[in-house]
Amino acid sequence: MNARSAVQTRPATATSQAQASLSASVRTIGRYVLALVYVGFVLAPLLYMLSVALHDAATAGAGPILPHPVHWQTFREMWSTIPLLTYIKNSLLIAICAGAIAAILGMGCGYVVGRFRFRFREPFRIALLATYLTPGVLVLLPLYVIYVVIQRTLHVTLIGGYGIVIITYLTFALPFAIWMSSVYIASLPAELEEAALVDGATRLQALRYVVLPLALPGLVVAFIFSFLHAWNDVLFASVLTSPATRTLAVGLQYYAAQNYAFPLWNQLMGASLVSAIPAVVLFFFVQRYIVQGLAAGSLKG
Repeated sequence: MNARSAVQTRPATATSQAQASLSASVRTIGRYVLALVYVGFVLAPLLYMLSVALHDAATAGAGPILPHPVHWQTFREMWSTIPLLTYIKNSLLIAICAGAIAAILGMGCGYVVGRFRFRFREPFRIALLATYLTPGVLVLLPLYVIYVVIQRTLHVTLIGGYGIVIITYLTFALPFAIWMSSVYIASLPAELEEAALVDGATRLQALRYVVLPLALPGLVVAFIFSFLHAWNDVLFASVLTSPATRTLAVGLQYYAAQNYAFPLWNQLMGASLVSAIPAVVLFFFVQRYIVQGLAAGSLKG
C-alpha cells in the first residue's frame, strides 16, 4: 500500500516541479523583456539625436531617419560655429564650484541639524525643502533687482561674472545639501562620535575624522544634485551671464539662432550629445556613493 502511494506521489511531485520551473522561466523572460523595453525607451532619444547629428545641415530633421551618406564632419563643424569649448569650460567651472561649496557647507550645517535638537528644528528642515522646491521663475526678478541695487550702491559689477551665478545657484543647492546631509548623518550611529569625544577628540575633530568618512556617500549625493542643477540651468544663466561667462545650456540655442539661414539641427544634436558626457562620466565614477547615499537617506529622516 505504501509502495503504491509512493508511485502515485512521484508524478504529482514531478508535475509540480515542472510547473514551478515553467513559471520561473516565464518570470525570467518577462523581466528580460521589460528590461529590453526600458533600455529601448532610454536609448531611443539618444539614437535619434545621433542619427540627426550624422546628417548634413540640409537634411537634418527633415530627411530619412538613417543618414545617407554619413556626415561625420558635424562633430568638427560644431566647435567652430559657436565657442562651444568656452561654454563647456564655463559650465564646468560654475557647476563644480557650486556643487563643491554646497556639499561642504551643507555637510557642516547638516551635522548640526542632524545631531542636535533645538527649537524650531523641524520647521527649519521643512523650510529647507520648501526653498529648494520654490520655482526659479518666482525668485529671478527679485534676485536681479537686488543685484542691480547692490551694483549701484557699491559701484561694483556683479551681473555677468562667475561669482554671482554661483551664489544664485547656492540659493537652491545649499538647502537641499543641508537637508540631505542632515538625513544621512542622522542615520549614522552617534556612539562612534561619543567614543571619539571620550578619547579626547573635539567636536570638530570628531566631525572630520569620524563623521566625514562615514558621510562621504551623502556628501557625494549633495554634490551631484548641486552640480546637475547648475549644469542644466537655463533660466538664471540666460539673465546673469555675459558673453564671456555664458554657459553651455544657454549657448546651445545659438545653433538655432535667427542669424543663420536655417537652424543647424545636426550640430545642435551633436553638441547636445557632447554636453551629456561630463554628467555621464561623473555618474559612472560615483554611482556607488549615490546608491549608498540615497538608500541611507530613505531609511531615516
